Amino acid sequence: MPGPRLSNPDLSPLVDVRVLDLSQLLPGPFCAQILADLGAEVIKVEPPGGDPAREMPSDIFATANRNKASVDLDLKAPLDREACLRLAADTDVVVEGFRPGVVERLGVGYEDVCARNPAVIYCSISGFGRTGSRRDRPGHDANYLATSGALAYSGHWSEGPRRSGLPVADLAASCYGAIAILAALRERARTGVGCHIDLAMADAAMAFASVRGGRRLDLTDDGRAHLYPTNDLFSTADGAVLAVGAVEDRFWEQLRKVVSQAEPELLDVRFDTEPSRRRHGDELKELLDRAFAQRTATEWLAALEEYDVPVELVESLETAATSPDARERGIVAHVDGEVHVLFPALRNGEPMGRFRRVAPALGEDRELLLGLAGGQTP
Repeated sequence: MPGPRLSNPDLSPLVDVRVLDLSQLLPGPFCAQILADLGAEVIKVEPPGGDPAREMPSDIFATANRNKASVDLDLKAPLDREACLRLAADTDVVVEGFRPGVVERLGVGYEDVCARNPAVIYCSISGFGRTGSRRDRPGHDANYLATSGALAYSGHWSEGPRRSGLPVADLAASCYGAIAILAALRERARTGVGCHIDLAMADAAMAFASVRGGRRLDLTDDGRAHLYPTNDLFSTADGAVLAVGAVEDRFWEQLRKVVSQAEPELLDVRFDTEPSRRRHGDELKELLDRAFAQRTATEWLAALEEYDVPVELVESLETAATSPDARERGIVAHVDGEVHVLFPALRNGEPMGRFRRVAPALGEDRELLLGLAGGQTP
């Protein structure tokens, strides 16, 4: 019989799932947080000094570890290692994010946990996976994007490839990890058998990049086959930036009616068809840049919205999270002076994600959880 667990009156989808989070920084913790937002009980095991993300200048720890409990354990110490294995013995899922071999040396790897909990779903997230020549290489998001092909694709018609401001490889691995865990839970419900999931951040980034590479995974048309000069960012007279999404002909024609008032050359036959717009894309992008620079964002938004052109003002996250839409959809939680964007899907009109507690203090739940797991608190 499973042991006692922290009470959770919430009726979220994963309310009966317990997760042991051994990971640090972002990919593993965000993966476990996705499960926590959906109702899973997540116990974060931290080293004596805490997850290094606690000391980072950004809010990465607070935003990737809400809805979790914290236990501080020195896994190099026999008593603390045993305490961790006791927790793992009554856990549905374990998430770890070390380089291959580290959890085995610490004595909390898949085989160690499986010996006490044969049905466990153990998810290992690492930079390059547990197999292959790169398995032991160090890395961060930029490295995984570089090796995966993801940095080969530009996001703008007039610029070469650039790194996104978001940690794409890290977050891709987090999301694929959560999906793989949910699939494994479904399979275990049918078979009673657990598994060891091996997920590489570089592989996750490659899966994202393959959407651009297509069936041949090649770069064509100077690497701009996925781009449209009319689907880009444009600076306005007041220094704001607009995102315009005129991909289909119908949207281009509507956009053209408006912006040609500022730059009549946009009515030229060169820009009548999509293949021709692509052939003359450099000229088209330059004309559009000049046109948008002649009016303010407010003026352009009013004119383009009247013609049903896909256009939005580039906003800060703070502005986006306090917008009427965000409030209406209920995916932003304001608790104890903190603002959190929760699991962003609605079920039957209600948010699936729940906010139960802010990120825990280091070791905040140590005595309670180790007591529930049986045995003395180390």
